Amino acid sequence: MTNSDCILEMINVSKTFPGVKALDQVNLSIRKGSIHALMGENGAGKSTLMKILYGLYTPDAGGEIFFDGKPFHPKAPIEAIHTGLAMVPQEISPSANLSVAANFYLGREIKKGILMDQDAMNKKTNEILKELGIPMSVETLMQNVSVAKAQLLAIATAVSYDAKLIIMDEPTTALTESEVHQLYRIVKKVQERGIAIIYISHKLGEVFELSDEVSVIRDGQYIGTKKTTDITKEEPHQYDGRS
Repeated sequence: MTNSDCILEMINVSKTFPGVKALDQVNLSIRKGSIHALMGENGAGKSTLMKILYGLYTPDAGGEIFFDGKPFHPKAPIEAIHTGLAMVPQEISPSANLSVAANFYLGREIKKGILMDQDAMNKKTNEILKELGIPMSVETLMQNVSVAKAQLLAIATAVSYDAKLIIMDEPTTALTESEVHQLYRIVKKVQERGIAIIYISHKLGEVFELSDEVSVIRDGQYIGTKKTTDITKEEPHQYDGRS
């Protein structure tokens, strides 16, 4: 029986590589429309968990995953995207010689007959950027876009897939302090659309700033989940993924 309040439920999910148990019966529940921080040191298993969700890894037999109440077993990222799950990776690799709008719709171009409908792509891209508060010309070439703006555009692209859940992997790593605050604002705008977010981070400050709940993975095992407001000043070390 799945929880109707949850967009995602992972139950006893494991992943074994030759000689390594990367995940050991991990449980994770993400509420609809919530910002859920996932913490853990490098090598804890966070990336493995997210790659399973994105169809890049197949989990071991025995666990269960439900997305919006239905069994979820993506075999490739495109399957995850079509179901309603999108990911913003830590390192963004846009096509430098394409415009913002062309990059936005790369691989899923809007067409009029057999030709690309550039006007329609420009219009739809501009609508989403305006709604999220990202000021930018959709005709700008990606080679002229800063790292921070490329990160925001990747989030906007994920929104354009009609995602119900977006995974954001360490999105502030390459950003300045002012750019970080701009990203916070965009993340909140995404949440206002009813989209849930898994926010992977090892920075307690931004986790407290943004998240509704925090889960910790340590050495491939699920440690626990708490409401962010229930974490006391005496116990933050437990929620930064360190033992």
